[in-house]
Amino acid sequence: MRTRVSTYGVAIRDGHILMTQLAEYCTRGGSWTFPGGGMDHGEQPQEALVREMYEETGLRVLDSTLFDAKSYSESARGPYLAVQLLYRVTVEGEPRVMEEGGTTAAVAWVPLNEVATLPVVPFVAEVLNELTLK
Repeated sequence: MRTRVSTYGVAIRDGHILMTQLAEYCTRGGSWTFPGGGMDHGEQPQEALVREMYEETGLRVLDSTLFDAKSYSESARGPYLAVQLLYRVTVEGEPRVMEEGGTTAAVAWVPLNEVATLPVVPFVAEVLNELTLK
């Protein structure tokens, strides 16, 4: 079984949450998720978070705090375990897609009251539900 550990940043500011849309060629293409992605071999989780946040959104992480971890297994691509480390983050800058042809098709500050209308990846729906309960 393969395992992939990823880090994701959850940024909330002025009633909006930062979200990225997956490119159409990705698994679950067109869905929205938190900015983040897989850790490189030997990379520390917070290093991966800072790198992925910048690569996907152009934003710099000023502060981060680990607040949750999720895991799920998937069989569509063979035995696969995904582990997501979720950080509350404070960021600076204006979001923009950094890589043409990359995995991120769009990045936006989405009003919290509109997030439920977006197609999101499963773990994001779970996290958003937990955030609204707190």
